[in-house]
Amino acid sequence: MSDRLNKTIQRFQAKVDSGSFYEAHQTLRTITNRYVKSKQYKEARDLLYQGSSILIKNKEYASAADLINYLIQIYEEEKITITDTDSKLKLIELISNLPNNDPSLNDLAKTSINWSIKSPECSKFGDNDLHHLFGTKLLNSINDETDNEKKLNKFAIAELHLVLGTFESIPIYTNFLVEVSKSNPSIDPGVFLSRAILNYSYLKNINFVKEAQSIFFKNILIESESINDEVLYTENQPLLNFLQLLTLVLQKEPQTNSQKFLKLFNNYKGELKKYEILTSVEYLGKLYFNLNIGNSGQSNNMLANFMSGLLK
Repeated sequence: MSDRLNKTIQRFQAKVDSGSFYEAHQTLRTITNRYVKSKQYKEARDLLYQGSSILIKNKEYASAADLINYLIQIYEEEKITITDTDSKLKLIELISNLPNNDPSLNDLAKTSINWSIKSPECSKFGDNDLHHLFGTKLLNSINDETDNEKKLNKFAIAELHLVLGTFESIPIYTNFLVEVSKSNPSIDPGVFLSRAILNYSYLKNINFVKEAQSIFFKNILIESESINDEVLYTENQPLLNFLQLLTLVLQKEPQTNSQKFLKLFNNYKGELKKYEILTSVEYLGKLYFNLNIGNSGQSNNMLANFMSGLLK
């Protein structure tokens, strides 16, 4: 960092130390604007990174989040892509240091994910590491909520991020489903496991499907009637049985398993309807086996629909 930038940061630190947080924040923004206008992007990024870090240490989270958002805008203007490891890691570091229940997280998720999507190397859903970060933070903040509707809304957003996250997201997501299942012992555990199985299946990520199923069964007590063909058959838990069979069918060749899928679907159709996942499974029939059953012909990728709503 240049001497000029060092002096700017020292003056910023002095204002923060004196409690003049608003003045420090606005002054740093003004100086950053000058760097951006003269296309001195590296200086602007360094200034915002250092300033955000100082504000976070002083628990001035709203001001820090504003500077982080500005940093993402500069990434876009400078055409920095997600493959720039240093820029990505600095962004992740700053966001990680914000509180899990910080109200700015949803906006930061939108801006950072949208930035990552613009990278040619990135999937249409955005960077997996960023999704993992936001999903983990939002899920960890759920217990801070006292309003059930807010809890559900927060979980829905956290769940989507974790589904689009990394392999490390799977235990965080699945163990949460296990705990919810344990808190509701009268409900078929398959109701909760189905969220992970269906969501990962939408992405055609069978390895993640299998891992989620494995984690779920390792962490929940199930009394089995029998074990056959890798399936732990359970009493009075038909949806749990269905999901295990579905996982087996989806990992086979489409040409040979479309009839098996149909048979499985028809055998459990009543249960799927009962637990309101019939349309979701119909969509999987279309996605994997090109089967037009029920409303699958009119269904779009549900995960893509949720994602488009999240990024508005």
